[in-house]
Parts: sequence; C-alpha cells; structure tokens
Amino acid sequence: MVDRLPPLRAMRVLEAVWKQGSIAAAARHLNVSQSAVGHQLRQIEELSGVRLMMREGRRIHLTEAGQSLAMVAHRGFSAMRHEVDRLTMRERMPITLAAMPLVMTNWILPNLDDFRRACPNVALHLATIQSDQVVTPEPDLTILFSLSGDLPPHARPLIHGRAVPVCSPRYLADNPIAQDEDILNGRLLQDEDSRMWREWALRAGLTFPDAQAKDMIYLAGSNLLFDAALLGQGIALCREALISTYVDSGQLKIVSDVRIDPQACYYTILSNEGRRRGGVTAVLKWLSHRAKAGKLVPGLSRMQVH
Repeated sequence: MVDRLPPLRAMRVLEAVWKQGSIAAAARHLNVSQSAVGHQLRQIEELSGVRLMMREGRRIHLTEAGQSLAMVAHRGFSAMRHEVDRLTMRERMPITLAAMPLVMTNWILPNLDDFRRACPNVALHLATIQSDQVVTPEPDLTILFSLSGDLPPHARPLIHGRAVPVCSPRYLADNPIAQDEDILNGRLLQDEDSRMWREWALRAGLTFPDAQAKDMIYLAGSNLLFDAALLGQGIALCREALISTYVDSGQLKIVSDVRIDPQACYYTILSNEGRRRGGVTAVLKWLSHRAKAGKLVPGLSRMQVH
C-alpha cells in the first residue's frame, strides 16, 4: 500500500499559507522564498493528484481542497504544539519523593541546598511514608527499607542500613563506656524491632541479660528512638547512614565497633508514572551522588538486586 502521507515540511508550509492568507505572506512568515513555498505545495499536489492552488488574476490562493487539507494540518499541528506544552508543564510539575520519616528528616532535608544546586530546574514534593502503608496518589519515587537486602523487582539499593549503638555526650558523661559489656549494663532504648539488642549482644560475643529487658525504654518507631538518644535518654541502635551528620557534629557518639544488619539497605523504587518522567532521572542521579559522597553506598555484592 502506498503511503500517501505528505512530507511534514510541506504540510507546515500549507498551514502557513492558510493562516497567513497568501503565498507571499507565508514566505515572509517562514523566512523562505515564494518559489520555495510553491515547490512544497506542488509536492502535495503530486502526491494527492489534487490541485491545492488557484490563480485569480494576479493572486494565487488555496482551492477548496487546499483549504480543507490546510485545516486538517492546522488541527494536527495544534495538537502537537499543545502536547509539547503539556510535556514541558509536566516536567515542571513537582516530582514526588516519599521516604520514611527518619530518612526524610535526617538525610533528605539536610541536603536540599545541594539538591537545588544540582537540579535547579526540578521541583520536589516531599512526603513521608511508612513501609507498611499504601500512599495515594502513588509517589513518583519512593525510598524504602529492606532488612534482608532482598529487593523487589526494578528496585535499586541506595544507602546501607546497618545499625550501630549510639548515645549523646551528655549520657556518656554520666555513664562512661569503656567496653561493650558497659553498653548492656546501661540504659537501653528499644523500638518495635525487639531482636536488635539481642542480636547486637550475640555479635559482640556477649549474653543479653534477661533482667535488662525489664529496664529498657520502649519507643514506638525509629523517630522516637533517635530523638531519645539525641536527648540523652540512653543508648540506641540507630541506622548509621542516617545519623552520620549528628556523629560528625558530635551530637551523638558511636560507642562500639560492633554493628548489626550488614545486609540491610534503603532502596529506591519508581512508580509507573515516575518511569515516564524525565525529572525523576535527575532526582535519582542526585540521590546516588549524595550516597556516594557520604560513602553510604551498600555493598552490592552482598545483596540480591533484581
């Protein structure tokens, strides 16, 4: 079957003649010669077998068939122009980045100045999310946590999730820690993950005292756990990647070299809509750059990446 679609350039010329009202005006509008305009129109005539131009005295104008085709071209070009405008507007709409509260407050928010410098043309909409709760509408890009390091399809590891015991200088001044045994004898802070201190004791080669469980302070969520440690209420096992700023500033002290959850990581995953948005790629590159700059990239050889 013969393709009877005229060249795009010829259709653009036909639209210009229709809009401008004459070949001469169209030539000026397109910044070409009148003969070039006539050549493009003749291409369509040869393809269609229909006359598009008619001479009346010294004036050349479009035939009824030419006007009809020009209107079709105009509607098509208008639709394309409109869609290009929509694409531009869509990229200017904020990219929704969702993360768990501690990731958002301790890792994303402190680095927003760097994001603005790196991605000045990308607007961000930030939201918090709990890993076990569904958020609507679905964020373009989400940062979630995996304890095992096994990630869902299309996910990519971002920062490591190992945990380390920390406390504030204020707590440490009142409760000196010279060895790992002193940690278990101190005031331990615990969130819902009740295995963490027992696992830490096992990795440290120590026995977790059953009496200690009665004296621990239990907090709902990692946010409260972090805040309590920062305020000097005890020793907490916190995700090292999320407290590095506080350790560097001296607000928290790492009190042991023993760490747990070496396979754990925070990872990124895109929604279907996010995969279609160019701005998301810029956000992903920035997140990866921040992770590498902070040396917080997880060990990929120890993780299953789909």
